[in-house]
Amino acid sequence: MSGADIIVRRANISDVPNIAAAEKAYIDCPWTGEQITTELEKENALFFVAESSGEFSGYVSAVCAVDECEIANIAVTEKFRRRGVATKLLLSLIDAARALGTRNVYLLVRDGNAAARALYGKLGFIEVGRRKAYYGASDAVSMRLNV
Repeated sequence: MSGADIIVRRANISDVPNIAAAEKAYIDCPWTGEQITTELEKENALFFVAESSGEFSGYVSAVCAVDECEIANIAVTEKFRRRGVATKLLLSLIDAARALGTRNVYLLVRDGNAAARALYGKLGFIEVGRRKAYYGASDAVSMRLNV
């Protein structure tokens, strides 16, 4: 599969079951379908899904306020990892945030998640702080991208 096979689009209500399943599988504190629906309906939310060869392959969500945007969650299904899905999701979100007048995009990542930290660094995110024991025994690294 090449990056050309990946389609990223705005999430809609019909995506909630797939997003909820990904949340349950890959996120430490997963949102319920009801919480996802509530987030999707917020005016200041950015929510994108990726499809690879017609199959749900991941999502990213963020909340924007004034000139800042914070990525809440991103997950790529196991089958489609290391194929450019996360990069395409993040670039779509960053483009949408920029169009809204966002100046900075923030995220938190587990200190030990080297693959995610490398991806974020490749996209221009820099470390701006840490939150001790944010993920239980693991620290969170706060990262920022100036857009």
